[in-house]
Amino acid sequence: MIWGVVNEEYELECPDPDGCASLWVIIGERGFFSAAEDYALSDDIETFPLHPADPRALEGLGRRLYDLALTDGHEEVARALTYAFGEATCPECEQRLSVGGQVIAGTS
Repeated sequence: MIWGVVNEEYELECPDPDGCASLWVIIGERGFFSAAEDYALSDDIETFPLHPADPRALEGLGRRLYDLALTDGHEEVARALTYAFGEATCPECEQRLSVGGQVIAGTS
């Protein structure tokens, strides 16, 4: 889960049963958004803002990582974690999806 925060991006699949799209989720210095293609390879692509999790609602691993980042004085990391445990929008069907849920689904 944490590798995407470190690398500032995740490549995920839309959870739509038809598998409508692969999407890039960007978290970091370049912004907080999703796109249908690797935006670094294109100058003109549509992006969709990410929806961060409310830090007060984080549970389990998300809560532990968020609290650890704050305790260690890493506010930017804590902020990035709210996006990693938040939601993205599929650029094809515009369905909102759990970033963390899709990361876990893609590793199983």
